[in-house]
Amino acid sequence: MRLFYLYLWIVFQYSFRLYFKKIIIRNKSRFAFGRTIFVSNHQGSFMDPLLIASMRKPIVYFMVRSDVFNRYTERIFWSAHMLPIYRQRDGIDTIEKNQAIFEKTDRLLARRRNILIFGEGFTDDRIQRRLHPIKKGPARIGFSALEADGWKHPIYLQGLGINYADFNVRNSEVLVDAGKQICLNDFQEAYRQNPAKTIADVTRMLDEDMRTLIPDVKDPEWSDFHEDIMMVTRKGIHPHSYNPKEPFEKRWLYALRLAQWIDDQNQASLDELQGIRSNIASYKQELVRLGIHEEDRYRVEHHSSRMWQIFVKLMVLFPVAIVGFLHAGLWIYLIKRWVEKSFKRLVYWGSTKMVLAIFIVPLVNLPWCFILPRILPWEPAWNWGITVLYFLSIGIFANIYLHFLDSLITWIRWDKTRRKNLIKVNEMNLILRTAIKEKIPVL
Repeated sequence: MRLFYLYLWIVFQYSFRLYFKKIIIRNKSRFAFGRTIFVSNHQGSFMDPLLIASMRKPIVYFMVRSDVFNRYTERIFWSAHMLPIYRQRDGIDTIEKNQAIFEKTDRLLARRRNILIFGEGFTDDRIQRRLHPIKKGPARIGFSALEADGWKHPIYLQGLGINYADFNVRNSEVLVDAGKQICLNDFQEAYRQNPAKTIADVTRMLDEDMRTLIPDVKDPEWSDFHEDIMMVTRKGIHPHSYNPKEPFEKRWLYALRLAQWIDDQNQASLDELQGIRSNIASYKQELVRLGIHEEDRYRVEHHSSRMWQIFVKLMVLFPVAIVGFLHAGLWIYLIKRWVEKSFKRLVYWGSTKMVLAIFIVPLVNLPWCFILPRILPWEPAWNWGITVLYFLSIGIFANIYLHFLDSLITWIRWDKTRRKNLIKVNEMNLILRTAIKEKIPVL
């Protein structure tokens, strides 16, 4: 493990636990080194490799799109275990350049290192609960390494499924699941007889297994319907509309079952769902007309009596939130403004904001490490100890400040929503939930 990779591993271990409310790792790997090519779906842009590398035990080398590499970044990226992968869409001689990269991956796998590849090859602009077809690159890399090694040591392919509630929503939840290990050595004879067919067969096996790790609505036209059903029923992994008493893993399993149920329907059955689909569209239009979200409506209808808890939370968090604001508030605001202005694709927002905050907020607060030891009244050793502890807590203060803002916004939106006439939208919600219960028997 290179030092910069280790540094990033420590930093993101801390940061992700502040950013996400819950991180669940299923089917954990017990090894740090293991000649495994991990192949993941790619929902969250920069967030995905950082999350997998920091929250799972295996130490990995990333395959990253080549256009981010140049003479200035190449050494930095290599020290962070990043390798370029060249795609046909980049308009260059991909075969020759990728052959040089394959030689590096051959050597890495021979030394019991692990590779991480995002098998879909790109990210959508927003979360869609589906998997795009897996490319053949991971299997090619694995068989190339086996040929270079003389088939002496086992090399594996293993799928990973990253399931965000929403990677752009701080304090949401995420689950990473691991699929079956595919030992490529088992295909030695088939590969020698027909390499192209064997690569295609192994890729298909990997693709089928990965579709069990995430909610996979194969028809993109019905993917939004899947999300809307979770919103109305408050059952699945919708980022805002859910039952907080239900564990995220249980809600994720519901999302899997719902996606599978949609995929299993024939055209006639889907046609019968068009009425619900149309009513959901009307319901969402009514929410827009009122200027509210589904969670606002639900909060007023069911949780108005509990809003005193939010008020108490605001009072309790206020003193520490002030400290967090003084240390990080301005910088978080400037980062937010710059990212949302500079990046047109929303898929980059959450990860970019988090990474910039991780490095900028400690840097601008570094002078406190020199000021506090000189103004604290105790012995030098105590002064330095308190200073280090305080500096390491700045991230927690900033997180409390953001929690305070979230609670304040929740209170303001509740107060705004309760003043509106919600009779029609509540009736529409009841009709929708009744129809969904009758037509979609997913528990």
